[in-house]
Amino acid sequence: LKIKIEEAAPVKWLQRVRFWDKAGTTGGKGAFTVGLLMGKDREKRFWILDIIRVRLDSSAREALIKQTAMVDGRDVVIGIEQEPGSGGKESAENTVKNLAGWIVRIDKPSGSDSSKEARADPYSVQVNVGNVSMKRADWNVDYLSEVSFFPYSKYKDQVDASSGAFNILNRR
Repeated sequence: LKIKIEEAAPVKWLQRVRFWDKAGTTGGKGAFTVGLLMGKDREKRFWILDIIRVRLDSSAREALIKQTAMVDGRDVVIGIEQEPGSGGKESAENTVKNLAGWIVRIDKPSGSDSSKEARADPYSVQVNVGNVSMKRADWNVDYLSEVSFFPYSKYKDQVDASSGAFNILNRR
């Protein structure tokens, strides 16, 4: 894996995105809610700056998303995935309402490009050419383990959040 671990990240950004891959699992062995903060620097390099990875019910999760937005600041775009069906639409709408005043982008995967692998491909290309760095932190080991074994890793939440953030950073 060609992700460089750096002690310090740049101070100036072209853009930063905190993408949330939401789950509604508490305790146990279910999926994680992941909020991944990614930045694009002036050299057009990508940086993983922070990862929140927790298991919470939907109410606590929404409170965490709002609290994190307040800490990140209004210059950070917030990305969320809208899962298929009416439940996914309602969940995305609730998060957008919760984040009134912030810039929120909704990712609605559909068609042949909706698989986790297809959505992760543009990000993996940048990883493979060495154009991705991450700030040294406690979450590095879990992240690298999941990404290294994707799509066969037990969990895919951090990969989903990575590809979501990356794809928002590179929309025209």
